[in-house]
Amino acid sequence: MKETKLEIPSGCEVDKIETQDGHIVVTFKEKKRKLPKSWEEFCEMFPVPFAFRPKCDPLDNRRITTQVNIPCVMADFTDNPEFSDALIALIKLILLRNCYNGDWVPDWSKGAENKYCIDFAYGDICICTNCVSPLLLHFKTIDLRDEFLRNFRPLIEKLKPLYGIKEGGAE
Repeated sequence: MKETKLEIPSGCEVDKIETQDGHIVVTFKEKKRKLPKSWEEFCEMFPVPFAFRPKCDPLDNRRITTQVNIPCVMADFTDNPEFSDALIALIKLILLRNCYNGDWVPDWSKGAENKYCIDFAYGDICICTNCVSPLLLHFKTIDLRDEFLRNFRPLIEKLKPLYGIKEGGAE
């Protein structure tokens, strides 16, 4: 009796096993990824290294200290706490966007690939399809974009000060 072991490809699971013409055919399917629906759930699912967690000084919530592949960056926004909230939201949204997109990275050099984006227009959040102008919140499918917007609209609202929009929303 012969034994052959197959390694299940990463991110896949066995869909079905059948025999055809004296051979065993194993069909794999992509595992359904569980996507976080909140920042807290994201941190539980994917432990965020301390260096990527924005931290506020407990005595002054307008002082941000964060490390993101560069030496410690200090910013004091005593006169503009909405701006510091927007920066924290930006870091969170980038990490969440990357989680939702998985291994997919958009190719902005070619106009042939649609990217499904979340942006601002007339001071409000809007959705769009884009293929040439890089936008921060870009997704590989409409469904991912729409689910992201449903789950993180309050966090996206906090980006408004970065765009020069007066209101920042609430988380």
